[in-house]
Amino acid sequence: MLQLLLLFTLLLPYVCHSQVPASPCESRFSYVHEGNEYFGQIKLDRLERGRTEIKVAFSQRDSLTSNYYGRITPYPEGPLQVNRVPALFRVHFPNPSKPPKLTKLSINGNVLCSSSRYSAPSSWFELTYTVNAQGGNPPPQTVVETPTYVTAPPPAPTRPNPTYTTWAELLHNYTTTVPKGPASTRAPSTAPPPMTFSNIFLTERFQQNTTVTCGTEGNVVRPFLHGGKELVRGQFPWMAAVYRKETVHSLSYICGGTLLSQRSVVSAAHCFQNLPATQMALFLGRTNLESFSEDGFVTRDVERLIIHPDYNSLPDADIAVMRMAAISSYTDFIRPICLWTESTQVSRVVGLSGTVAGWGSNENGQLVSPIAKRAQVKIVSEVDCIRSSAVFSKLVTSRTFCAGNRDGVGPCMGDSGSGLVLQRNNRWMLRGIVSFGQTNRGQCNLYEYVVYVDVAQHLNWLEDNI
Repeated sequence: MLQLLLLFTLLLPYVCHSQVPASPCESRFSYVHEGNEYFGQIKLDRLERGRTEIKVAFSQRDSLTSNYYGRITPYPEGPLQVNRVPALFRVHFPNPSKPPKLTKLSINGNVLCSSSRYSAPSSWFELTYTVNAQGGNPPPQTVVETPTYVTAPPPAPTRPNPTYTTWAELLHNYTTTVPKGPASTRAPSTAPPPMTFSNIFLTERFQQNTTVTCGTEGNVVRPFLHGGKELVRGQFPWMAAVYRKETVHSLSYICGGTLLSQRSVVSAAHCFQNLPATQMALFLGRTNLESFSEDGFVTRDVERLIIHPDYNSLPDADIAVMRMAAISSYTDFIRPICLWTESTQVSRVVGLSGTVAGWGSNENGQLVSPIAKRAQVKIVSEVDCIRSSAVFSKLVTSRTFCAGNRDGVGPCMGDSGSGLVLQRNNRWMLRGIVSFGQTNRGQCNLYEYVVYVDVAQHLNWLEDNI
């Protein structure tokens, strides 16, 4: 028995060590064992001024069992010096007891090393950490923000019971639970920014290289579900879900958005009152917000939030652009919408039915619908809109329009910022953004029209900011 125990003791370090995959570039990436956990360590000769993007890809033998894919942090954590030699970064794995296999390490797009993935059954994931150093003389140390990773949105708080209010007010009441941050950026600054670092944490899964035309849907089977409401994967691939970072461990859905380019998403300005870009995250390629096993979705931190300079809490200029790190390629699930190219006169689209889709409140009482839904709504004239309700006389301008069927179907709370699109010559074009809807006792009143920002009246501003 003593001999067997001694043999087991001698073999135990070998057994533990044998589960650590070999690194394809040990001088740049190594595995570190501390206690019962494994970490990855990335080593750079130094941290250069400017933008440094570190991207790592991993393969593991089993499936991902949660929506946490790991993160990258400076090592040691805390203040990061520009001239640190060498610059070390630590990779925190989804399962610290089972380190995944490194399959690619790249710095600023330059692949330093690569290796094959595990054979099926297996799974893979990528992590990216970006440091931006810009502007004048750097301070001795600059703090890098903590990366955010994704969990399911927290349960909706108990609904208040207002007698009559707007979606914007209700969304603020329901979702604003973090301290107020600095005001959003309204226009690009001409002065050079101070030396700052920003951490961009993102997860990319199963991307494909595809050249696509704007306003086209993916190659998907399109069943007509009960009521014709729910979207299927690949429909409306320009839809974006906008989240607020509640804590290091959680996000909260706030609004919809529309992908305009590889670097920009447009939404409603009222979604971001007292919310800085650093507290926002974007999901692209999602259909079911409760399923993090969907293939082909991408998350992005918002690098910059640009609010229309004319925005004054009314629908007239209720529009904002979010800038993000560029998407490497379009897929069946991630494609941009087309901007409007026809006549910008509202009278030319009155009587037409547009389609609006989003994850807003549903008939089941859920503040956020797990699966995106769509509805067709008829665009009406300014006269008909104002005649329908005295409320609209203060809201409708030459840069807005009204739409709806007044039958209880349409966009609701949580659909703010979502796009209204029309199909023209087999391509979908963005014409409106959900801005204002009436409520009654805390419930959407879709027996009244909804006010949309007319995107066609803001094309010059959009083109300057995407």
